This record gives sequence, structure tokens and C-alpha cells, in this order.
Amino acid sequence: MTTIHFSYYSAFIISITGLSLHQTHLISTLLCLETCEAGIGLSLLVASSRTHGSDHLQNLNLLQC
Repeated sequence: MTTIHFSYYSAFIISITGLSLHQTHLISTLLCLETCEAGIGLSLLVASSRTHGSDHLQNLNLLQC
């Protein structure tokens, strides 16, 4: 294992240990992820309404499996 891999691995283990011991950082991390997810969803909605037009957006079914 090279030194760079070892330093990345040890930094990851230390950060995961810190997150598990102090749950306030975990809550902040989850809040940040939810904010980013909402921003991405809003940008996808704006992009699809710009490309398809707002009148044709009702015909666009994005929730099909």
C-alpha cells in the first residue's frame, strides 16, 4: 500500500469514527445532502420546463418505471 492510499484510508477511518461519536456532525451532513438533493431536483425541473415548455410538461411522465 502506498503512502497516499494509506493516508486516504486513515483519513476516511478517522472521519467515520468522528461522525459516529459526535452525531451533531452527522445531522449536519445529512442536512447538507438533503439541501443538495433539493437543489438538483429544482434544477432538473427548470431544465425540463425549458426544453419541453411548460404547456407540454404535463404530458411528460418522468415517474414511469
